[in-house]
Amino acid sequence: MNTVPTVDDLLEGFIIALNNEIMPFLNNPKAVATAAMMQSLLQEIRQVLPVFDRTIAEEHNQMTQTLRDVAALLHGVTGEEADRIRSRASTLGALTDVPVPVDQEPVRSAHQKLGYALQDTISDLDVLQRAGETKADEALNRLRMFLMPTIINHVTAISVGGGMVGRG
Repeated sequence: MNTVPTVDDLLEGFIIALNNEIMPFLNNPKAVATAAMMQSLLQEIRQVLPVFDRTIAEEHNQMTQTLRDVAALLHGVTGEEADRIRSRASTLGALTDVPVPVDQEPVRSAHQKLGYALQDTISDLDVLQRAGETKADEALNRLRMFLMPTIINHVTAISVGGGMVGRG
């Protein structure tokens, strides 16, 4: 929970691992070219990720507005084509604007601080329990109510093929 690498961090690590751990041992020129192309594609993903969700949300909102504007400009125009455009504007153009995602850096920073706070809380609860403070037992149980499902979510997210990477 405390050190949560970003998707960009993971992709960068994969690019570096390909370069340092795989490519030096490839003897086939086609395999080298394939590995280089994989690195290139991973870099493209790294460049797209920071703006992808924002771009999709902004474009969604602009497309709905564009459909409405185009239909409005055709006011008084008759014919099947104009009817179809107005129909699209009244259905898809009427979709509610979606919120543009927030900057994830402040969220990640707060998440990391909260993770360390929970870690320190566990240590403090341990001291209180050792001192015989029974309320610390209840407090630890409450902390566990958060931690156990969270840990399960993390393990579930990183499981591959029915197990952890390198197993199963």
